[in-house]
Formats: sequence, C-alpha cells, structure tokens
Amino acid sequence: MASAAVFGMKGISALIAIMLVGGTCDAQPKLMPLPPIAPGLQLSRLFNDHMVLQRDTKVKVWGWAAAGEKLAVEFAGQTKSATTAADGSWQVVLDPMSVNATGSTLTVSSAASNQKLEIKDVLVGEVWLLGGQSNMAFPFWIRPDGFDQNQVDANPQYRNIRCVTTLNGFMPDWEKLDWVHKEPQKDIPFKNEWVVFGPDCVPVHGKRISAFGFFFAKNLYDQLQVPIGLVDTSVGGTLAHYWTPADTQKTIPELKPFFQEPIWTPGCLYNSTIWPIRNMSFRGAAFYLGENNSLTKPISMFEPSYRAVIASWRQTFSYPAMPFLIVQISAGDNEKRVYQPGDYNLIQEAQFRIHRTTPKTGFVVTADDLHTDFHVLRKQSHGERAMRWAMAEVYAKSLPSGKKTPTWGSPAFKSMETKGNKLILNFNVMSGEELKLSGVPAGFVVAGQDKQFVEAQAELVNKTTVAVWSDKVEKPVAARFAWSSRPYVNLWTASGLPVGPFRTDDWPVP
Repeated sequence: MASAAVFGMKGISALIAIMLVGGTCDAQPKLMPLPPIAPGLQLSRLFNDHMVLQRDTKVKVWGWAAAGEKLAVEFAGQTKSATTAADGSWQVVLDPMSVNATGSTLTVSSAASNQKLEIKDVLVGEVWLLGGQSNMAFPFWIRPDGFDQNQVDANPQYRNIRCVTTLNGFMPDWEKLDWVHKEPQKDIPFKNEWVVFGPDCVPVHGKRISAFGFFFAKNLYDQLQVPIGLVDTSVGGTLAHYWTPADTQKTIPELKPFFQEPIWTPGCLYNSTIWPIRNMSFRGAAFYLGENNSLTKPISMFEPSYRAVIASWRQTFSYPAMPFLIVQISAGDNEKRVYQPGDYNLIQEAQFRIHRTTPKTGFVVTADDLHTDFHVLRKQSHGERAMRWAMAEVYAKSLPSGKKTPTWGSPAFKSMETKGNKLILNFNVMSGEELKLSGVPAGFVVAGQDKQFVEAQAELVNKTTVAVWSDKVEKPVAARFAWSSRPYVNLWTASGLPVGPFRTDDWPVP
C-alpha cells in the first residue's frame, strides 16, 4: 500500500519539523485579510456535498444573502423559511432528525432573486468536533497504522465516515496567514470538501482525514452503525491559548506577554475556526494538544488556558455539558528510559488533573506508544480507547439491548502507604477490572528524602495494588511511574488500558 514510508525519511522529517514549530516559526509572515463573503445567496463554507448533520437535536443552517431577502431551506421533508437580517445574515433551525445513511439533498432557494443552492449526499448521524495540533492533524495517509488498502477496499461501510477541515490542506500556508485573525470572523477561512473515507485517502498526499479522527470514528461506527461526521479544526504546532477567546484569558498572568505578539495572540485561531462554526450541532469534542506547550515557557500557562478551551467551547456551542475528550500527550526519544523527567511530564500531569476536576470529560493515555518524536504512531488503539469513553459516557443510553458498555478509564493512582522498605500504591480501577504487571522494568522509580530517584522493582499485591521498592533506598517516600520521554509502561488493565504517567510527590521537576 502507499504509506508514509513511500514519502521518504527526508520528507517525513520536514513534515515533522513544520508541524512541531507551527506558530513559533521564525519566518516573517504577514496577516492577510480573508476575501469578503461573496454577494448573493451563500451558505456557510462549512456546508458542502457529503456533509453529516447531527441526529436527534435541532440543527441550524446559516449563511448570507441580500438584506430583507426571503429564503426557503428544504431538507429531509422539512421546509423552513428565513428573512435575511440587515447585516446580510440568515439562519433556519431544522427539527430533530433520525439517522439517514442514504443521503439527501439540502436546498436553499430565493424566489425573489431566482437563486438556488444544493448540497448533495447529506447524511444524518453523529458529528464530532476535532481540535488540537499535529497529532490530531496528521492525515490517515501518513498514519494508517496498519489499516491498509485491502482493509479499506473490504470495508465500504466506512464511507459513512466523512471529515471536513477548516483550513486549507494538510499543512496551512505559514507565509500567507489568511487563516489567523485577531477578531472573530463571520465564516471559516476556506470552503473545503467533506472527504468521504475510502481508497483516495490512502495514497501519499491523498484526501485528508485525520488519522486519529478516523480510527475514533471507525470504532464508533462499528458500535453505533450510524454515519459519523468529523469537523477537524486542528493546526500543527499550536498552543492552547490560540484556541479560546482572548477575553477569557486576560486574567491569566503568564499570558500577558503573549497579548503583545504581532500575530500569534491569544484567541487567534478560535477567531477563525471555532467562533464561525458556533451554530453547528455536535455530539462532543476531542482535543489533542500540549506538545508545543511543553516547549514554551512558562509551563504554568498551559493548565488555565486549556481549561479555558473547554469552558469557552461549551459556551460557544451553547452546550454546557458538551462531552470533551482530552488526549494526553506523550513525548519522544530514540530509546526507552525508565526515568528522564521533563516539562512534558508536567503537561501530562496537568491534563490528567483537568480531566479529574472537569465534569463530562474523557481521557486517553498515549504514553505506552513507541516512537522517536512527539508524533505518536499508533492511532488505532488510541481511537479505540476514545471510543470506549464515548460509548460508556456519551452513548450509554443509546446502546442496543444486550450490549455491554465497555470499560474506558485507565487506572488512576489513589493513595500510598509505607510498609518497611516498600511503597504500597493503591489504584482506582474501573468496573471491577484488575491490574496486570508484565515486563521488566515495570516503569517505576522511587526516592527517599534526598529526592534522588532510582529504578524500582514492582509486584502486584492484589487486583488494584502494587508494591514498589529498591534495595538502594532504605526508606522510600515517593514514587513516579512512566516519568520519561519514552517510558516503560508495563502496568495495564486486563482489557488493555495502560496506566498513565503519575507521581506521588509534588517536588520540582528539573
């Protein structure tokens, strides 16, 4: 099959470099204005052939036309009328619709101007918002993770998975920044097609659909058997404060210098990609970001700005309990190490803390992946973990009778006690699952009062408890797990969910 390997190592290295630096690049681009919305009857640029609309909820359709113009919108047996406001905007609200996997035509017409727009092959199913940076943005063709051409051809049902990106192509144009804005925009920057997953997503530089998004959608489709739509807003190399309104971040002291940036100011991508689609109906959102925040000082700005992303998106979409999936970042190194602390650990820790203290959020651990840089190779397993959360927490009431809701949460450190020269670590484990310890080293380190961590041995005490110790530490007082750029992660649940990086201490991380 055509894969990333065909692209060549130099090409891949260039892609990685671009996606890593993103908004922090050294070039001197200039902000460019978007072309004005064309005159005449218009739909939002988000509306195109093959799109998916959210089932079982009211759905807004919106656009622009001459002031005072009377319009009719027809779809799925409904006809809704609207009169264009003085500013040229119009909107209708469709009644909740059941699943439609056969495709229908959405029509907008104006008798006065004799104009008519048609959006064809529109499905009704589940729609998810994707956000973040390169690990979300990487398309399927560069991260197929073993899902080859034969599997694509053998599974035509996945053509019910569609994805649209709000930017222009895999990598946006960093020289012509007509997609970065200091003020909220009326519409998204570009009119891109909704990509139907299929053979043309496989070749190098093929049609773009987020690899993580596809495997999430694929696993959801296997469970729900309904069309899945993905709206991908992600941009490689971005920071959390780009993705939430500037006003929500003015009280974050660490962000004060960033408001003086000429281009990459707080809210700059929220303005061009999130605010313009605020009328879209979504089931939930998945956000995969933090790598560049681990490279940007101060690290402490990450947590409040990331929390602001969740809160502001829920407010923007008028959905206070909007399900929000946090994908925990992993780091990267050429070799595995039991212990190598870094700022990425603080980002991972903050992400988990945000999840534990924010209702209606999910969490996916990725630290068990094998890779040499930030760009995680395995997307299938991570998409499956995301599906577990969605099925358990978002779709539980929609499960057909007799189907079991899968366990989704990775075990979380709960408490610690000391017994002799051992630390006894207790974990919260979901739904009666049990821990499994396999492989050496396990991934633990321990330290005494001197705060010098050394590799530890580990053994299971019972289904939810692990003992860790080292002959080099007579009286251990702290333990850390997977605290490395490429850690050993050998503690799992029986169903294959890894324990993520954690620590029992709050000592400074060098």
